[in-house]
Amino acid sequence: MHWNNSLSRLALFLLLFTTQSPAETIYVTGNPASTNFLREVLQARGWSAFPSRPLAVGQSWRLEPGKEVINLDWTAPPVSLAALSDHPEEIERRGQLFSGGLTSLRPVRLQYYHLGSLQGASPTVWLQVSNPAQTTARLYLTQAVGRPSTDYFLTGHTNNVAWFQNQLNREGEFLDIPPGATRKIFYQPLPYGKVISGTLTLTLVDGSPVHYQLVAAPDRTETVSLNNLLKEKDVHSRGFYPVAVQQLQKEHLVGSEGSFLTVGGLRQETFYGVRELRGDYGILYQMEINLVNPTPRSAQIELTFNPRGGAATATLLMEEKIIEVPRTEAFKETRIAIIEVPPNSSRKLHLQTVPEGASSYPVRIIVRDYKITDEIPGRTEGNSWDPLEIPHVRRVSDVDY
Repeated sequence: MHWNNSLSRLALFLLLFTTQSPAETIYVTGNPASTNFLREVLQARGWSAFPSRPLAVGQSWRLEPGKEVINLDWTAPPVSLAALSDHPEEIERRGQLFSGGLTSLRPVRLQYYHLGSLQGASPTVWLQVSNPAQTTARLYLTQAVGRPSTDYFLTGHTNNVAWFQNQLNREGEFLDIPPGATRKIFYQPLPYGKVISGTLTLTLVDGSPVHYQLVAAPDRTETVSLNNLLKEKDVHSRGFYPVAVQQLQKEHLVGSEGSFLTVGGLRQETFYGVRELRGDYGILYQMEINLVNPTPRSAQIELTFNPRGGAATATLLMEEKIIEVPRTEAFKETRIAIIEVPPNSSRKLHLQTVPEGASSYPVRIIVRDYKITDEIPGRTEGNSWDPLEIPHVRRVSDVDY
């Protein structure tokens, strides 16, 4: 086994884009690429030994001559399209759940959410890619998978936690699809009676356009005819949605009335699919909140999570930290954070979130002055709070579902 720390960024790009890679050279990204991630990637390729420590950017690890994994310094372009597969929500027959195409450097983020009702040797959902061209296609894949469960909220929530963790770690892998070939590049077991959910981002790095299909079958080894699974009375969404990222801004002046930002309030029409998108599931919300304190005293600002249509959970990324919000009933509030703003100053707060499967969206992120004497009946804080490294910010953790 051999470690190499000397690969330059330029050399890595030359390896990736201008040379024919050895058959057993595997390219990944990660900051760093963790040992668990590397084990999953390499095990899927049939390797039996794995790095014992994370791979830093630019580092490589060689098992033996001709078998090497390299951590590239590469970032995919922004996502161009959002896609959601939630129709039919309950999978009772084998067939195609979703299909689409990829063109060069226009990533697609696909989120799926389905209930397993298939019986067989190994019920599975998989993603396969077909390359009709006469040249090899190179893809970049990132994946985040929630915990299969009979608790629908838990599955949707853990999927988003995994996705934000992946965004922080920047872990992904490159895969080659030979000319004229179809390859299965992702599998998830589909346990009977449990919900599964995952978020996959696909980027065509090099080559001609390719097609991909999300497929369900009772046996992962079988070949499935690509007939679309449809349920006329199923109201859940499936399709492509043009706005993959929603950007919101809000300013709060200390001493003014509270205000809010709405997450999941837009209904997007699909330009290819079977239902409009209600609740913006799978859509990334990027929020900038400008907190202004013109007073001569330090002030505290409270952020709370407030569902408007039904019970909901949430995962937020705030200043590079993941915040988990437990199940909150409609019109109740769960505190997200208390932020302190010094006298005669301002502070910009950046948050990201994605509406979670099973939860009822839209929800509000409420921003208001915080006073200890103003505690509101019905407001909760989850089971415990742990301090973040950011001063005066607290997060929900160790939520017992």
